[in-house]
Amino acid sequence: MAYMDDNVKKEKAPMYFGVIQTSMMLGPLLAYLMSYTFLKYHEDPSSAPGFGPEDPLFIGRWWAGFVLQGVLLLVCAAPFAIFPRRLPGGAKTTKAKEGEGIHLTGLWAALKRLIKNPILILLLIYEIFWTYGGYGHTMMLPKYMENQFRLSASEASLLSGTPSLCALMVATPIGGYLLYKFKPNAKFLTGSLTVFIIIRALGFLILMIPKCEIIQMSSFGLNEQGLILEGPCNTNCSCSTNVFEPVCARDGKTVYFSPCHAGCTAKINESFTDCSCLDSYGLEDNLAFEGFCFDHGCWTQALIYTTTFPIIIFLSNLLNAAKPIIRLRCIDTEDKSVALGVFETVLSLFALFPVFFGAIVDSVCLVWENNCGQTGNCWFYDITKFNYLLHGISALFTGFAAIFMVAVFFLSTRMKDLYKEDGDV
Repeated sequence: MAYMDDNVKKEKAPMYFGVIQTSMMLGPLLAYLMSYTFLKYHEDPSSAPGFGPEDPLFIGRWWAGFVLQGVLLLVCAAPFAIFPRRLPGGAKTTKAKEGEGIHLTGLWAALKRLIKNPILILLLIYEIFWTYGGYGHTMMLPKYMENQFRLSASEASLLSGTPSLCALMVATPIGGYLLYKFKPNAKFLTGSLTVFIIIRALGFLILMIPKCEIIQMSSFGLNEQGLILEGPCNTNCSCSTNVFEPVCARDGKTVYFSPCHAGCTAKINESFTDCSCLDSYGLEDNLAFEGFCFDHGCWTQALIYTTTFPIIIFLSNLLNAAKPIIRLRCIDTEDKSVALGVFETVLSLFALFPVFFGAIVDSVCLVWENNCGQTGNCWFYDITKFNYLLHGISALFTGFAAIFMVAVFFLSTRMKDLYKEDGDV
């Protein structure tokens, strides 16, 4: 970005930045499409499991993406290997002090200037909160959609990422062109960004609304490990949570972890009979059916979600191209490369590390896989808490981002003209 900013007219920089940011979205878009494709096939190409992706036991070919991406990275790395040591052309920049250049002394001097820059620091904190809220939501969204809308892993991967990324790829170049056409000043840009951030925060709250009918996992209470699945009706059955084989009672709302946990003793086609635990729950018919309980209106809710989310993404990212413009215009010309490097490094350390969201998702797990005393994957979530925590915390972090952008708005008068060349008077 620093090299491009030095080699194009400042008034056209927003359009070029919009193109760069749009092209960067091709990577995640390709990844979601790869995930959708590979997860439809079993992880072991040499064997057939006898069931399809809709079965909870099905494990898709997760490793194939790493192989394909590795090959693509090697192909893309080849042109970089023949780049010259220094790129020709570039900015007519000046050094703050004689002898600085790229040496450690110059680097330290540039870092000190950047640390003392209040606008840059505020922008960095804003970007951390903005990215963390969005990145955490994006990382956990396929798992949420899979459990909330009863989708397969392949379908959840496609619907959670592709529509929103397409909206982002449309919004970014449009915003870049609008910046080029109207050339708004820094105060207008930062004020508009604040409004769009608030829209995004409210959007996360709106996304709590589309949801399916809650499916209850039959249990005998709750302890620190989650649901207690063993009770008087199945105590002597030696049931295991190693394999998730859900069965649904005739009421269509109560699911059992397995036929064993339902106390079933016989199977006819896809139905289980003589299920003793169904009697203990007051269900008149002790018949259970293989698979999750099915909600006929669930697909409609999934469609509402996958339609609303891209609209929120489009609106909140319409001025994406303005962010690098503001970032580059609030610093000295000779500090561009160092500033962008430090910015991306700090952002990667604090914002692109979704451990917090992973811990939140784990906290709403009700049934864990237990294999020989070892805890494995989560089989069943408290989807109501999952919904509120995922979207509520994403909205909270985005709200924090809005606060710091408001601070940038009040300091925006300190920034130089966003579109004037460095040598212009």
